[in-house]
Amino acid sequence: MKAMQPRFSLAFPTIALLALVLGGCHTSRSVHATGNPSYISLYRARAYTEAYEAAKAVPTTPHGSERLIAGMSLAALGKHDEAKSWLKPLTNSPDKNIRGRAEATLGLVFAEEEKHSEAARMLQSASEDLAGPMKGWAAHYGAQEFGFAGDNMRADRMRTVAELRGPSDLPAADDGQFTVQLGSFSSRSRAQSRVRATTPAAQQAGLDIPRVELTIANNRPLYAVRVGRFGNSTEAKQASQRFSGDTAVIRTN
Repeated sequence: MKAMQPRFSLAFPTIALLALVLGGCHTSRSVHATGNPSYISLYRARAYTEAYEAAKAVPTTPHGSERLIAGMSLAALGKHDEAKSWLKPLTNSPDKNIRGRAEATLGLVFAEEEKHSEAARMLQSASEDLAGPMKGWAAHYGAQEFGFAGDNMRADRMRTVAELRGPSDLPAADDGQFTVQLGSFSSRSRAQSRVRATTPAAQQAGLDIPRVELTIANNRPLYAVRVGRFGNSTEAKQASQRFSGDTAVIRTN
């Protein structure tokens, strides 16, 4: 019997990829009063179809943010082949921010398609191009994909990068205020064991796979395993009952 493998949900990770405002010059016609191009504002509002239409209507610029948003929007809509056609040219971009985000999105697309070796290589490249928490985020998912591909040595290397770069999970601005904590551990390996043990229950409950978040307690790093984002504590408490072992409802903001 084939072991169940955690699957990515593109809708959340691709939102996280736009954590920083993309730089570059934009035409005045495509910019809202907020100072952001319309396609970026639409993408952040999760209006992916509209974001794609707005981005493809903009002439290609040297920085390529319109191509990035077009590709990321298509990826979020599940149109993988079209997304690849927009994103692959950006893997040669001289702008590391653009290149890294394109590589990360392609990595998630390949992960959705269960092309684990290709996903791992793209996410590894993304971790080399991105900086700060985004680097850790790409390394975290790259480690998972190398593991699925059976390359444990590279998976361990990527986990080391993820640990050095801090939290692997970047919450979107409009996520819920509560989450369910499934445990807190002194080592990432123990946290990952808890992730593997609780993934089937999460999938049966219709939730994303549990995630590992780096926290600090008494000046010591701890790896918290958390799942779901909920608008209120009642929903979170109901979800927590789907999991065995000690659980806790945590307020995230």
